[in-house]
Amino acid sequence: MKNVLMSLLLVVLMVASRAPAFGDDRLYELRVYTPEPHRQSDVLKLIEGPGQKFVAKHKIEFVGAWIPEDASDNRVVTLVRHLDRKTGDANWMAFQADPEWQAALKASEVNGKKPVQSVDRIFLSVNDYSPELNVQTVGNRVFELRTYIASPKNLPALNDRFRNHTLGLFKKHGMTNVIYWSIADGEKTTAKALLNSVSPVGKSAAEISDDLEAVDNSLVYFITHASQDAAKASFDTFRQDDAWNKVRTDSEKAAGGSLTAGNGVKSWFLKPAAFSPLK
Repeated sequence: MKNVLMSLLLVVLMVASRAPAFGDDRLYELRVYTPEPHRQSDVLKLIEGPGQKFVAKHKIEFVGAWIPEDASDNRVVTLVRHLDRKTGDANWMAFQADPEWQAALKASEVNGKKPVQSVDRIFLSVNDYSPELNVQTVGNRVFELRTYIASPKNLPALNDRFRNHTLGLFKKHGMTNVIYWSIADGEKTTAKALLNSVSPVGKSAAEISDDLEAVDNSLVYFITHASQDAAKASFDTFRQDDAWNKVRTDSEKAAGGSLTAGNGVKSWFLKPAAFSPLK
């Protein structure tokens, strides 16, 4: 009985440690759309017009939309949020069944094909050290979606390093922390599938097993910069910072090696769509 109680206490503490200080316990859903060839603009029109109208109608909060800075990558990324997974699933079902939405989707077809070829859905919960997400128009900035796959059993140490050091050092070197997430509890996606969804084209490979679960092994976050050149300059000075090098050395020594898997850190630069609430 004592062991059972201790196990329950550990679970409670783990869940509590993920809860953000400002109380954002909503479920975020990152959606990565792959359009049919040459139809990125059609996907954007569908999201901007009827898409926004019907997500609002069905109580799905639309947070933002982006396209890659790399013009050869035709994907479209959106971010929405829900009260929880059950509510979100019910709202999406109502959205998809809406006759007006179905009519708009039908009208978007070209030669019998809808503009979207596939969509990857990634469910995320806000980390306790994340800033509160302010959905606002700032303008003149690029978003960098960064994804880390931790080395075995080292996600807590990686989060501790971000919580206690990295966010402050990012800010010091001119980067803006937007939001930090973990993969939501209960999600069954693999880390490999996650990287396939959120990496630049052709750069998703990492030294991880095919069946490694994304839950409890992944960190996903948004930061912003004035430009990609500004991002490079910021990271150059960040990596040369003595404080960062000491933190990295100490954390890796305590963990017995790198806190991330080989090639397990991915960076994807995105620019907000004109209609994105967050930009």
